[in-house]
Amino acid sequence: MSVGELVALARELNGWSLRQLEKKTGISNALLSQIETGRIKNPSWWNVVKIAGALNLKLERLAKCDRE
Repeated sequence: MSVGELVALARELNGWSLRQLEKKTGISNALLSQIETGRIKNPSWWNVVKIAGALNLKLERLAKCDRE
């Protein structure tokens, strides 16, 4: 599973739109969309930390993405 796929799944399980995640992270919904769709395969670590915090994802889980 990719970082983007995991972010999209977690966001959807929370019932949030991209705009809601944008408000919680401060990351534009356009950038979030590019991460979710895989257009950005390696988002900055700082953005990963913000997304993980908003979605209550463990950083260790995100770090394992694309390596499984």
